[in-house]
Amino acid sequence: MSDEDIARVLKAAGPREHAPAEVERAVREYLRSEWREIVAERQGRRRRWTGFALAASVAVAAVSAWLLAAQPQGAAEPVATMAVALDDVRVRGSWWDGWEVATAGRTLKAGESIETGANGRAALSLPGIASARLDHDTRVRLASADRVVIDRGALYVDAGLESPADSRLVVETPAGAVRHVGTQYEVRVDGRAVRLRVREGRVEWRSPSGAVERGDAGEQLTIAADGAVSRAGAARYGETWDWIASTTPAIDIEGRPLAEFLSWAGRELGREVAYETPGLAADAARIVVHGSVAGLTPAEALDAVLATTSVRGRLDKGRILVTGGQVGNGTD
Repeated sequence: MSDEDIARVLKAAGPREHAPAEVERAVREYLRSEWREIVAERQGRRRRWTGFALAASVAVAAVSAWLLAAQPQGAAEPVATMAVALDDVRVRGSWWDGWEVATAGRTLKAGESIETGANGRAALSLPGIASARLDHDTRVRLASADRVVIDRGALYVDAGLESPADSRLVVETPAGAVRHVGTQYEVRVDGRAVRLRVREGRVEWRSPSGAVERGDAGEQLTIAADGAVSRAGAARYGETWDWIASTTPAIDIEGRPLAEFLSWAGRELGREVAYETPGLAADAARIVVHGSVAGLTPAEALDAVLATTSVRGRLDKGRILVTGGQVGNGTD
């Protein structure tokens, strides 16, 4: 049957009878109701999808902002040098970077992290600020030229004899921040507990809540995970400090006065230099030493250097006691 045949049949049948008005209204109301439900359902799905998409976009934006904040902007400035790297020492630029083996002489930039393994130790030189040494199983981050964050392990700071009273260096720990005044000290982190041992000078610890505690040479402060602080005495020399000796940066002794070398050895060993007689102190100021002590610990270097002079010395409790005969020409 063609379209023309169908048209002729419909024309012959005449106009169809309209449905009663009430039936038409009922049908229209039903269809309207169904349409509203369909629209509402679609809008609900759209709202749920829009809400999900919005939440996802916010999350993505937050993560992106965090990544941008965490990533150093531009070329990060050099803030330190790897002075000593023993065995397992690694460096990475950011958390998404891989760890690289670190060697002595490497320039370290702001934002980089340094990690030592079970057999690793390291020493960092922060020019104009301090020398920092890392024990086994330690991780620190160089947040900036004057801020070091320690996550775990132990960090020893030696600000030198000429450290300014308003030293800028801050060591951040899980329990708070540490500042110092011309000092040598050790920060050891175990979980969220922190132990501070002051070898020389003074430190100031400030908690996240603003509480302040100060420690002087020969003191140990232990900050528990709950913020409680306890104090105890701490020897400035001995076996508990021996790990530092293995990371002592080499000193160039060539042409230096013996007294200057002895002062260096005393600080590295946590001992006062004491002369048996005033004349020996004058001799040590005149004697000029030669050679090299590279690769030797401070105690080994002390023995090696004194063996080349007429001056002798020995470790006597908290002192390096200098003894011996007079020196004639002052150039031994």
